[in-house]
Amino acid sequence: MQKLESTLKSLGLPVGLVALFAAVLGLFGVELEVILNIAYGMVGAYALVSVLVDVLKWAGVVPEDQAGKFSAAGHLLIIIAVGVGYGLFPDFDYQALDADITEFLNMAALAAAWSVQVIGSKWFHYFVVDVLGIKAVSGSNSYVAWLENHINELQERLMQYDHADIASAEE
Repeated sequence: MQKLESTLKSLGLPVGLVALFAAVLGLFGVELEVILNIAYGMVGAYALVSVLVDVLKWAGVVPEDQAGKFSAAGHLLIIIAVGVGYGLFPDFDYQALDADITEFLNMAALAAAWSVQVIGSKWFHYFVVDVLGIKAVSGSNSYVAWLENHINELQERLMQYDHADIASAEE
C-alpha cells in the first residue's frame, strides 16, 4: 500500500485516490491488496516501463527532469491494468505474462549489445587503421607481412635521412 501512495505522491496526485482505487476494485469484487501483490510481483513489467522511459528520454520525447513522473505514471498504469484484468479474467496467469515480458527485454538487450559491438568494432578499426596508421589490421592478416612492410618503410626513411646527412656534410 505504501508503494502505491508513494507513486501517487510522485505524480502529484492526492493520496486519497487509494481509497478511490479500492472502491472501484470493490465494485468488481477484488481487493486492492491482491492487485498490489500481483502488480508489484511483476518485475518484467516494471523493467519494461523503465526501458521505455529511457528510450523516450534518449529520443528527446521525455525531458530529463520529467522522467520520474513518466515512470511513476507507467507503474500506475500497470496497477490499473492488472486490476481491470484481474476483475475481468481472475484466472489469468500474470506470472507467465511477466516472464514473457522479461524474456522480450532479455532479447532486446542482446540485440542492443550486438549492435553496439558491431558499431564499436567498426569505429575501433577506423581509429587503429586511419588515425594511428597501424596497417596490420587492414588488408593482410599476417603479422609477418606487416612487420616486413614496416621494416621496409623504416629502411627507406633511414636511407632518405642518410642521403640528406651526406648532402649536408658535403656542403
